Amino acid sequence: MTLQQETIDFMLLYCQSLSKQVDLSFNLPFKVPLQRKIMEFSITKDFHNVRLDNFLRKNYREIPLTGIFRMIRKGKVKVNRKKKKQDYRLQEGDLVRVWDPSPPTAAKALLQLTDDEKNRINQTIVYENDRLIFCNKPAGLVMHSGSSHTHGLTELIQAHIQNRTFSFVHRIDKMTSGLVMGAKDPATARELSELIREQKIQKYYLVLVEGVLEKGKNHFSLNTFLKKEHDRVIEHPNEERGAKKASSEFSVLERGPKRTLLEARLHTGKTHQLRVQLANIRHPIVGDGKYGRQRKTKTMFLFSQRIVIPSLNIDFSLPVPELFYSALKKL
Repeated sequence: MTLQQETIDFMLLYCQSLSKQVDLSFNLPFKVPLQRKIMEFSITKDFHNVRLDNFLRKNYREIPLTGIFRMIRKGKVKVNRKKKKQDYRLQEGDLVRVWDPSPPTAAKALLQLTDDEKNRINQTIVYENDRLIFCNKPAGLVMHSGSSHTHGLTELIQAHIQNRTFSFVHRIDKMTSGLVMGAKDPATARELSELIREQKIQKYYLVLVEGVLEKGKNHFSLNTFLKKEHDRVIEHPNEERGAKKASSEFSVLERGPKRTLLEARLHTGKTHQLRVQLANIRHPIVGDGKYGRQRKTKTMFLFSQRIVIPSLNIDFSLPVPELFYSALKKL
């Protein structure tokens, strides 16, 4: 018997053994290629126009971004049987195949809400339609789970509406209260995020600051360059060290004996933007324990008060909390 015939006979025996689930993996005269695992994803309208790398990051959160890029570059990810670059925009109906993948990240179970939590969430939701939810976030509640928080407002809303795909499209600090805007599906989230990037969504805040602004200064703008360094945001003179431009517009609403109530409109949305800008002109936000004069405080007087989306014919605002007026008039 020739070596070629011996090889053919062995392969026939190996194939038969697979159907009988017999293990012939010991003492093989040559390496037998194992069947490669393939994970398939059919792209729905929720992920239409999402970048390929972002789609993979969402489904394989344990793999670092460099690993995602390596998978794409080595051809372990194909779209409609063809290699694509990481910035390829997925289309509805595309078939994404991932070779030899780790299991996709399991979806977290939704929270089990108590009756008290359900009632509080009902009070938090101030506007809702088939695509959007606006919430009045209380101070002290984080936006989402993290290393020191098992859950935040995001997880509470997901559980309340029984929808894991719900997400907020902008965030406010833990100690900031007021309006936050969320989307019930990924397509709406991408649409709103794009409007934010194009500055086609207007966001207004109420801010109570220390000190009385001079009477002739009723409207002013601050254009600065900010960069996060460790646990603080620092203002820089320009963009040379990686700082990003931050732009805000302010109007004086009322002056008190020692404080001033401002309306602030954000033109950009950098971390701690209003807090740093106002502190650096020596009018820190009342109650700001990081950038202000008080190191221990329970209330920071920064309130997300109004959101305007002209393209969707939405202009929603909350009334001024009475606490702001009583703190303004304090001697």
